[in-house]
Amino acid sequence: MHVVHPVADEWTDRYVLWAARTRRVLLTAPLATFLDVAATDGLRPVLVTNGDAALSPLVSLALRRVGGHWAVRTERGVFDGLSGYRIAEFEDLWQRSGTDRERLPGYDRPTPDGVGVLMFDVYAHARAVETTVVGELAQALVGGLGGAPLGAWGPHEPLLEPWDLPTVTAAARAGMPATAALHGLGEGTFVDVTAARTRHGVLEQAKGGVVLGAYPREIAAPVERASDALTVVAERFRPTIGFVSLAHFDVDAGAEPVQRPTAKALEVPLAVVIGPRGVHDLQLDLEGLIERHDVSILGPTRTPSVVVRFSDPDVGLWAQLLAFAYDVGPQRIASAVGMDEEV
Repeated sequence: MHVVHPVADEWTDRYVLWAARTRRVLLTAPLATFLDVAATDGLRPVLVTNGDAALSPLVSLALRRVGGHWAVRTERGVFDGLSGYRIAEFEDLWQRSGTDRERLPGYDRPTPDGVGVLMFDVYAHARAVETTVVGELAQALVGGLGGAPLGAWGPHEPLLEPWDLPTVTAAARAGMPATAALHGLGEGTFVDVTAARTRHGVLEQAKGGVVLGAYPREIAAPVERASDALTVVAERFRPTIGFVSLAHFDVDAGAEPVQRPTAKALEVPLAVVIGPRGVHDLQLDLEGLIERHDVSILGPTRTPSVVVRFSDPDVGLWAQLLAFAYDVGPQRIASAVGMDEEV
């Protein structure tokens, strides 16, 4: 008997596959449903595209959110869309490593015509009251990072509704106790917004990116912009923890960020914010952190916020983040963002 899967082109007990045949891959309703079903069933989602395809930034965010993989099919075979290495079977995307395989041309060095994108991922708590607004956190981060205002939003692409905080808030409330991602786009900006009820109120997550311009050779200016934006967040909201990093994207003909099968510079962390609740829950040794890291203390002494900058390229940006995370404690970080809570 021939069985047709309702959302996948191929499925096993380990992974499900979606084959996209368009040159611009958008987070359409069918693709979003496929990713949601894969996550619900505990299977690895695999997106397969042609070699000339470009992923919209919302597709890139969605793949990150569910731990998805990207395979590229060309006339020479099938390759990993991130590393460029040939794969013999789809399990190679997560099981096989090493450099003893054929690689797509151009993956020996990062593409020279890409753009730098300031990526953000911030959690903040709010009271579960009638006046709570969902989406304002993402809007503030976009503005603080120097991005163009968000112009449209929706549950999937194409985004058809004008960006409007009351409407976004109403959609989030309708999806409680845990909303599906609500997406927003502007000129060179993109966001995902989710919200969930916890025993402390409403936990909102704003995740997205702002195009910085040509990929920078120096990180001093991006670090400054990242720390300034997170300082604004600490002053206006109740963040638990949040990050800003620098990523490498391609651009399409309209100068919008996309992901093509080309080599990219490694994404690197720039700054972290920890709000008063996070400082309390993480039991931070502020004096010790000030001695070992580039730290600013904000707000009242009894309920401070902390902004940490990874500002020393000679040490290495990832090395600074890992050292900071080690000093804080990974289990405490998971607790601070509510990952140990039922919603």
